Amino acid sequence: MLYSELTIAAILLRSRDGLEWFTLKNRSLPAQLLAGLLLAAAALSLTACGNIIYREPAANYAGRPIPPSGLLQRVMAAYTVNGSQGGLEILDGLRDIRSNVQNTIPSFSIKGFSAADPITIINYPEQTTGYVLNYTDGSMSTINYSTESSSGSAASFGADPPSVAAAPGGVLFAGAAETSGVLGLAGSYGSVDLNLPNVDKVVVNQGGTVVLAMVRNSNTLYRVVKLPATTTPTYPPGYVDCEPLLLPVYCVVPVGNTSSTGVAGAAYDRPSNAVFSSDGNYVYVLNCGPECGGTTAGVAILQEGSLIMTNVPTVNPLSTTAPSPLATLPVANPIPVPGGVTAAVSDGSTLYLSGQQLQSSGLFAGNLSLLNLSTYTVGTPYSISDGTHTKMLFADNNTLWIGSNHCATGVRAAAYAAGGTTQAANYNCLTRFTTGGNVPLLSWVANQAYGPGNTVTDGTNVQVVLTGGTSGKSAPTWNATLDNATTDGSVVWVNAGPVTPVQIIPIVTPNNNTTQTINGVATSTNLPLLYPNTNLNASYYGDLTGLCWVQNYLKVFTAYGGQIHAFNTTDGSEIDNYLITIQGTVLDVAYMDAESNSAN
Repeated sequence: MLYSELTIAAILLRSRDGLEWFTLKNRSLPAQLLAGLLLAAAALSLTACGNIIYREPAANYAGRPIPPSGLLQRVMAAYTVNGSQGGLEILDGLRDIRSNVQNTIPSFSIKGFSAADPITIINYPEQTTGYVLNYTDGSMSTINYSTESSSGSAASFGADPPSVAAAPGGVLFAGAAETSGVLGLAGSYGSVDLNLPNVDKVVVNQGGTVVLAMVRNSNTLYRVVKLPATTTPTYPPGYVDCEPLLLPVYCVVPVGNTSSTGVAGAAYDRPSNAVFSSDGNYVYVLNCGPECGGTTAGVAILQEGSLIMTNVPTVNPLSTTAPSPLATLPVANPIPVPGGVTAAVSDGSTLYLSGQQLQSSGLFAGNLSLLNLSTYTVGTPYSISDGTHTKMLFADNNTLWIGSNHCATGVRAAAYAAGGTTQAANYNCLTRFTTGGNVPLLSWVANQAYGPGNTVTDGTNVQVVLTGGTSGKSAPTWNATLDNATTDGSVVWVNAGPVTPVQIIPIVTPNNNTTQTINGVATSTNLPLLYPNTNLNASYYGDLTGLCWVQNYLKVFTAYGGQIHAFNTTDGSEIDNYLITIQGTVLDVAYMDAESNSAN
């Protein structure tokens, strides 16, 4: 299909404006047939007017080279076709298209890359490098962002690894091969496999000097140590395994587990993840607790310096006489988090924690808890999407985005099944949270073009566009009743409930059977998903497996239910995904041109 002049103009307009209020679209068959005739005229017209479609600076951000595609806001999407073959496609994150504007290049991809099941992207834009895990064979491929090509395998950890990690620059790779019970390491020195039965999670700090590992259904945390170079190495007390066998260099040892109150074995309760503070001083170990079959969810804060690989223990770390790695805090360490915790991200002053809490019904409920890093107190949790939370990312407009899997098994899905009509029965897997007490949504604007899904606050409630158009000259009298409509110029709004810092994305109106007479016509006020996936479910997209921030362009891209879905950070509304849809099942996304590694 060739784009018509009107479509090209719409794409150019969209590339200028971060918030897509009203998208010009042309999908009719006659328009597609006519587009070929119009394209030449459009190109001549655009050239004659001096409208340069692609502007490429002499030097890209931070001196990065201009890539072969010529795109400077690239979203890389990993996809598979039936789990047997897959690849990496590059999308234009500025214009929200998969081709060039003229559509003479229908798609862009990473050259030389092929994998059956590319499930995870580890993104390092500062190094113009990414690493992609093929779940089928456990191999990690290096992706050169400058050349938009694969430079071969960086490491391999055996089939079906549940977790891998990489330090920037490829100085160290680690993988949890749970099936074989091996913690694998790879780097410039070669590779080594350490035996650690049931290992299912591994994390590495930015410098590649700390490697932590977690074991399924265990209350023990492990780390890797590097022995001094000698012909007669001494095995560290309490070690689990040391390799190579004849002349060991690396060992896996437990991490001290005595809490700050002196209780042995109380520091960790089903540890499932860990994140590192940006200043390199602390490690926040996330105790999954009840969500993983344990007792108490919380955060154990450790001193990162005590965990570096060259710090080899001289006494058994599990001994009561062993030095404690726990940081000294004004409160007991670990810190309980009743709302649950499986993922975390910090802005330096607050640690944002997402997880689930077991309810009396036997179901889990998703929560966001805020840990103040000055007082180390945890505030009242916010209700967010249910499911296992794995993605957390800051974005424009003071927003935090949280993604999860298996959301259809929690309290929200149960509320939907019971006929619930509020946002508490919206069981989608993506949450938009407004940080710092900032205003969650824009206010209404007169004479403004609004498209379906655009969202404003009327001062009390969330109002979502049902029918796009142009708002009136003065504010309407808003309908204060849930699921009821307000006519405003040529726009029709629907009340989606009270304004809070939390939005489940996309906003839908669960079980809404309301019909109103609008402009003389009986009209349903139901707000379904705007761009359903191939299963045509109008209420639920599915698992959120990938999330990236198109930095400074007011949008996030997601791998949501196996397809690309993009959202405006300004109001959480969805961007039309017609021109960014990928053939296959999308597994992960990454913003290749972020200013820093921490941005993704």
